[in-house]
Amino acid sequence: MHKRFWLSIAMLAIGTSMLAATALGSPSRSNSQQAKNGGTAKFVFALDVENVDPARSYYVPEWQYEWVTGRMLLNYAHKTGSGGYRLTNDGAKSYSVSKNGKVYTFHIRHGMKFSDGEPLNAANYKHAFMRILNPAVGSPIASFLTDTASVNIVGGIAYNKSGKGNVAGLQTKGKYTFIIKLVKPAPLLLGFTALPPTMAQPLGFAYSPITKVPFDSGGKHFSQLPSGGRYYIASRTPNRSLVIKKNTHYKALGAAPTPGHISQFVYTMGVEANQALLLIKSGQADWQGDNGLDPSVWGGLFQQYGKSGRARAFATSCVAYVSMNTSKGTFKNLSARKAVGWGISRKAFVALDGTRGGQTTSQLLTPPIPGYKKTNIFPATANLSKAKKFAKGHTGHVELWHTTSNASILRAQLLQSELKAMGFNNIEQKTVAGGSYYTDLGKKGTSYDIARAGWCADFPDPYDYLNKLFSGRTIQDVQNNNLSYFSNAKVDRQLQAAAQLRPPKRYKTYGNLDVSIMRKYVPVANYEITNERDFWSAKVATNTIKVSNIYGVDLGQLALK
Repeated sequence: MHKRFWLSIAMLAIGTSMLAATALGSPSRSNSQQAKNGGTAKFVFALDVENVDPARSYYVPEWQYEWVTGRMLLNYAHKTGSGGYRLTNDGAKSYSVSKNGKVYTFHIRHGMKFSDGEPLNAANYKHAFMRILNPAVGSPIASFLTDTASVNIVGGIAYNKSGKGNVAGLQTKGKYTFIIKLVKPAPLLLGFTALPPTMAQPLGFAYSPITKVPFDSGGKHFSQLPSGGRYYIASRTPNRSLVIKKNTHYKALGAAPTPGHISQFVYTMGVEANQALLLIKSGQADWQGDNGLDPSVWGGLFQQYGKSGRARAFATSCVAYVSMNTSKGTFKNLSARKAVGWGISRKAFVALDGTRGGQTTSQLLTPPIPGYKKTNIFPATANLSKAKKFAKGHTGHVELWHTTSNASILRAQLLQSELKAMGFNNIEQKTVAGGSYYTDLGKKGTSYDIARAGWCADFPDPYDYLNKLFSGRTIQDVQNNNLSYFSNAKVDRQLQAAAQLRPPKRYKTYGNLDVSIMRKYVPVANYEITNERDFWSAKVATNTIKVSNIYGVDLGQLALK
């Protein structure tokens, strides 16, 4: 059992956590639907994706399409419910682990190719890890590899600081063997190798961000963003469009085939909410893919289209929260943060999301994640008397960030109103372009004081919530996930110790930390466990709409009529 734990903690979590990519309500199924192969699916987004560079991606819509464009060593099964947490061999036909749990040897499938026809082998997986670690690339998941409580690769931390030399723990042996050497056994490694940023990448991808397609990198011109999965990115114009097409060179070669029915996906960015709704109703667009519809329309959509399956809601592992910058200014003060914890109305925030938007919470872990235990740390409605007591004497200048979307503006207005009710009157709102919102929040030294943010599980383990968002050891120069920049030596030690434990003690410890960190330190004010809501055009075969616990809508299984 001990060795199995070190191999993959995510596999153990399947038995204890039954998430929830579960439809809320039961649409009737039409036997007359005839799904077809081929066709173009047209998606509209209110904002832009932030990255096309796989090493830098971390936004839910990005991982959604990278799940079908990437060829990772391992992959999460294209299944709904708890089956979606099952790890399968993908680019690796097999792997072995040394007796001490510190050396992983991956045997790469022969004959794989990138979408441009170039061969794909072990060197491309090593290059992916090197790009993640290189500081000039600025990967948000580098913190998985620089946190000693996570996947600590020999030489990885030093390379992440300097960007010079090689990483001794990343080795290739011939064309088809990739070896990862760890400082100590890491329970998260196999789950990590299934994440899209670890997909095989061409050696021509330089150690610098890729922002558009076509592009020049490493002295070479790329007419597409080559990838080894079922699809590839054919073009990307920032703030305008993204086109994804089928990879004609893709072969499963013994792996579970990545599904793919639709020939191409065309994304149009910057489409206003009312326009998006009209386009979907008329069949000129097939889906609004970044939760950009006006919250007020969902009640009518569920009433009119719910039974046919065109309007749906799914429970998720995602949590929405108010992030407070603990490294500077007003919210460096604990009492100011406690004021926000007591003073926001979680019910009011959830109400803003409209019908079936989510449910209130005041903690970080969500029900599907092992270790979660429901606790009312703060009330669902504001307790202004307590909030004012904590705020007194600590109500300095507050820079409140939001995006250009209508929903974000409404949340900012509500937050500003509630902050003023607590006694924070010196508030300055700042609008940030949606396509760079998390990138800008994630820059160390950022000027923001308070902002709304959200988090969804990368894999079913509490480390992915508590260590990623609250450990000071994960803070880096750019692309931070710890947006509150919370750093407390005692908490860091507790989180690192929890990461080394085995279930069930692991999950019990993390559950207690979830409550104690929020109650004692309030680095964020959680307010909602969100649902995914989708509205589809009449051209989509609704019996092919499947939702993954990790990636949301499964684009590979989606088909048109």
